[in-house]
Amino acid sequence: MACLQASAGFAQAAPEPVPAPSWQVVGDPDLIGRLMAERGMPVTKGTDIQGLPMLESRVDDMLFNVYFYDCTPLCRRMQFVTSFRLTQPMTADDANDWNRDNPFGKVVIAESGDPYIEMDIGVAADGLGRKNFDDALETWRDVLGEFRASLTQ
Repeated sequence: MACLQASAGFAQAAPEPVPAPSWQVVGDPDLIGRLMAERGMPVTKGTDIQGLPMLESRVDDMLFNVYFYDCTPLCRRMQFVTSFRLTQPMTADDANDWNRDNPFGKVVIAESGDPYIEMDIGVAADGLGRKNFDDALETWRDVLGEFRASLTQ
C-alpha cells in the first residue's frame, strides 16, 4: 500500500518494490526447486562448499546439481551441472566436437578425463518468463539424454 507524503504543496506516493508477476521466474532457489519438482525433477535443497544455495535433482537416473551465483538475496544466475564417469578418458577433440555441435550444454573435462556438462541460465533483474524457464528445463533434460547417448556410440 502506498503512503502519501505532503511535499511543497502536493502529494507524492512513496515508491514500493514491485513483485515479479507469478509467471516470472526469478533467482529464488526455493521457487526454482518447486518449479523443477512440478516438471518431475525431485529436488533436495542444500548448500555448496561456499555456503551458496544448491539444489540436487535427477532426470531419469542421472543425478545433477543446480548451483546459484550472485545472490543478494535473489540470485542472478544458476548453473546446471552433472558429471559422467568413463572407463576411458574423454579427449579434448571429443569435447570440442560436442561443444561445437551442441550449444546448450557445454562439456568440460576434469583432470581425471571424466566429462562434466554445464548449462547456465541467467535470471537477473526481471527474471525469466515461465514458459522460457520450462523450456530451459526441457533443454537440460534433452542435453543429458543426448550426451549420454553420444557416449555409447
